[in-house]
Amino acid sequence: MNSIRRYFLPMIHCIVLLLATLNSTGAFAQRLHTAPIVISGKQISGIIRYPLASYRVFRSTPTGVAEPIPFQIDEINEDTDYVLDQGSKITADTGNGIFDASDEMSFMGDDVGPVVEPTKWPSGRPHIVFELRVRHPVANPMGPQMGAVYIGIYFGDGPALSTKKYVVFKREQAMVVTSRYRYQFDQKNWLVARNVEVSNGEKPPIKYEPVLDTTTFYMKGDLKYFITVEANHRSIESELEAWKTGPIRTIVRVSFHYNLLKLKLELGMFTEISFFSNEMNLPAIMYSPLDGRKSLNPGSGMYYGLALKDNPNQYAVETNMEPYQATSADTGAQIIAGGKDLFGKLMGKPQQNADSKGLYWVSLQGKDRSIFFEITPSPELQQTGLAPTLYRENVSGEELKARNNDDITPLGKSPVNLGIWFDATKIADGEHIMGFRLFFENVMAPERLAVFKGLREWKYEVRRI
Repeated sequence: MNSIRRYFLPMIHCIVLLLATLNSTGAFAQRLHTAPIVISGKQISGIIRYPLASYRVFRSTPTGVAEPIPFQIDEINEDTDYVLDQGSKITADTGNGIFDASDEMSFMGDDVGPVVEPTKWPSGRPHIVFELRVRHPVANPMGPQMGAVYIGIYFGDGPALSTKKYVVFKREQAMVVTSRYRYQFDQKNWLVARNVEVSNGEKPPIKYEPVLDTTTFYMKGDLKYFITVEANHRSIESELEAWKTGPIRTIVRVSFHYNLLKLKLELGMFTEISFFSNEMNLPAIMYSPLDGRKSLNPGSGMYYGLALKDNPNQYAVETNMEPYQATSADTGAQIIAGGKDLFGKLMGKPQQNADSKGLYWVSLQGKDRSIFFEITPSPELQQTGLAPTLYRENVSGEELKARNNDDITPLGKSPVNLGIWFDATKIADGEHIMGFRLFFENVMAPERLAVFKGLREWKYEVRRI
């Protein structure tokens, strides 16, 4: 079994990262977007093969002044695992210190500048300079369709790195912190959150407002002619093994063990989760021990749920996912809340799954925040007809506190007012790839949500100058 970013099918860990908008610096006032940009070495092969310490990244002003921007290069070893230098030494010494094709360079879309070749450098022109253009084939709701960063390679000492940090991991508090949010791990199970708070801005005094109380996982396998297996996040033993934190992202490696006693099946795996200032990214390999198409009855599946502080009816919701439909056996999960249709007029008309192009999403806009969540099943999963569905219950987080988050309960009985459901009868046995990305903005920003939908369309072009 390949070891890349292990994630057992039930462990869909979609960590909510809540953020504010970065202030643009310099004269390039209109940003491309606010999302992180992560590029593998093979995408920009002309730039790689130099020691990690040789690299600097700049944006240019319209007058050609090179300004250092924060960036990060993360090594990926021969086993396709991130090289993490903190915690246990499980991967710490497996890198070679060279920017290779498998490694990743990241920086923020906020920091991309105009396409203007720099003529003024902080401490002299680098020995080698590359222009990396970022462009989109269609109109960008936020402004420019194209921008650039300039990557310098120094054979001696380079200029000072940017001191700006977008994200910090505080191990003692089990907390991810940025100027925009605080994410608290549940140390009973590192695969779920205990709470998330969003900041009121970047300038002191910074205050934090609770936005998410808990996260919950649940799975049900109703085996034909056999038994029914249920589990939740409390059924898992997990441990934080290692991590790396840099100016752009924090990567944490969480191992977990699950013993399906009734099936006499033990699963020990791990996952590597990236935290950015406005995104959680989980490229997951998920393992299903059974062929759900042959072995499971209808109603088998799994969900990842959130206990949002605000009632979901405080948001305007758009999605291309169909609404969750409870089975007759799940009487507690009927799509009715407070006597009203669960999705109501706010839901909008879902797009047809055939039009999803492998990308499923939901966006929520409130008066002071915007949320966007995307899911990309592998082509193999799409061929089996798997399409996530959206569950929403119009109750507040305060009302949900009467439901025990430790109990193994289906939708409608668990402390969940927003959840993503997967039908396990559409999933074959074996490994499956699925990507998860979650964005939050603490302003109403429909143009940013529109950009998030098209992030896969951004192109990268490199030339030496």
